[in-house]
Amino acid sequence: MLTLLDLSNNNPSVSFDAVKHGGAFGVLLKVSESTTFADPTWRERSAQARAAGLHVGGYHFARPRAGTALPEAHYFTSLLGTVERRDLHPALDLETNDGGLLPVQLLEWVRDFQRAVHDKTGVRCLLYSYRAYIEGQAWARRPGTGAGLWLADYGPNDGHDHGADAVRPWKRLVAHQYTSVGSWPGVDGHVDLSHARRRRAVLAHGLRGLH
Repeated sequence: MLTLLDLSNNNPSVSFDAVKHGGAFGVLLKVSESTTFADPTWRERSAQARAAGLHVGGYHFARPRAGTALPEAHYFTSLLGTVERRDLHPALDLETNDGGLLPVQLLEWVRDFQRAVHDKTGVRCLLYSYRAYIEGQAWARRPGTGAGLWLADYGPNDGHDHGADAVRPWKRLVAHQYTSVGSWPGVDGHVDLSHARRRRAVLAHGLRGLH
């Protein structure tokens, strides 16, 4: 089982060498939100994490509204930069629906965002969300342009992995975020922890990126 840490400017103190020595496979770092917020820690931390030998992915916190997702996708990719050979898939963090989009509109918004990221970077984008949010959309089909589902499903949220099933319309998970109150060497305070079963599924360039 591969352990991934989700970090942002809400985690002010991180030693990536200690994170790596603690056994982590990779880190997902916040890059941007909407079209107005750029996480000031992204550039430096991504370089530090790669130097420590960790696999790195960047994620964007979405603020969906009526109209196209392209402004948010372009903002994200402009800050994300090149997805390197050993990097994780970038991710779209979908937890809000600021514009009150209908499920069919939101599905199209996600598809447009993921397609734009793929067009710009050459790699596919994970969708991160939580069970109640996805079930509330009652989507009959997946967006179809991404790398799969990274699901937050905490159970009792006691820092331990209690397992999770996929949520329709997905049949399997790429990664499971199992707690928001985890602890890990090198990170002060609570940290979001995820497990993934297969390296190929989380690496943006597949196993080629390990060579």
